[in-house]
Amino acid sequence: MHQGALLVVGVGGLGCLWAERSHSRCSQFSDLLLIDADEKTFTGSPEAHCLHLDASGEARGTAALPMLAKHRLKEGMDDIQPLLDNAELVVILTCLGGGVGSGASSEFANLARKSDCLVVSIVGFPFAEQPMRYQLAEENFSSLYDNSNVCIRLSLERLSWQAKQRDLDWKEGAGWIEELVEGLLMTFANVGKINLDLMDFRTIVERPGNATILVGSGSNNSLSDVVKKARESPLSNLSVDGAKGCWIQVEGGPDMTIYHLNQVTDEFVSRLDPDCQVLLGARASDEMIGRIRIVAVVSGI
Repeated sequence: MHQGALLVVGVGGLGCLWAERSHSRCSQFSDLLLIDADEKTFTGSPEAHCLHLDASGEARGTAALPMLAKHRLKEGMDDIQPLLDNAELVVILTCLGGGVGSGASSEFANLARKSDCLVVSIVGFPFAEQPMRYQLAEENFSSLYDNSNVCIRLSLERLSWQAKQRDLDWKEGAGWIEELVEGLLMTFANVGKINLDLMDFRTIVERPGNATILVGSGSNNSLSDVVKKARESPLSNLSVDGAKGCWIQVEGGPDMTIYHLNQVTDEFVSRLDPDCQVLLGARASDEMIGRIRIVAVVSGI
């Protein structure tokens, strides 16, 4: 896959934080773009491409004004259009409820689709204790959903609860967001034992109905636990039972066997539709010795 084909995009403050942390795990084979109205967002990522939605320097934020953020994004697109021209897969990380995330993320997804990119969006929703932000998120979610090939709606309440169990900071994604993005991008960037490509991915995600991405990892001595973790992924509350399409990548160490591959795959797909189209990929890496990771895209839900 050519340089620049994989693009990680953060939109808004929290989205940019998630994007930075995700990109740090796969920086050698992906590009990073950060979009925000607050210039402080860009200080920690010198390697990132940045689109400042307040380039005038007058400290004009977008507050809770999605249309303003959308307008400023369009004004600055000439500077970053070459990134989209070169990209094949765009992963957008954002949180709705503020002006930048609610307005700029859907517009950027729309422009990415027009550039013939596949778009995966991971979208945070505000806490229930923030009714105005939550309402704004609800009003703008459908636009982002319609402009994405896969759109994962993530409850910050769900994420914070799961992060507490791991004793991690939910604002930083609690490890799950980074693991999902890393697993997805490594699938395309590295040659495996059984290879999947973006055409396979497109075949699955363009099926009618909802689609989501699940990730789970653990010891290769506890394969059922790995499958259970993937099915109970905190990044999505959709049931995948009866799904019509499944793109599944299994990653392990050099010690991964055909038994490991068959066991996790058979167990994962056992609750999908009997006629589900399943595309399987597998790869081995030294850093995964003794471990197994599943990254699965399910569609037709």
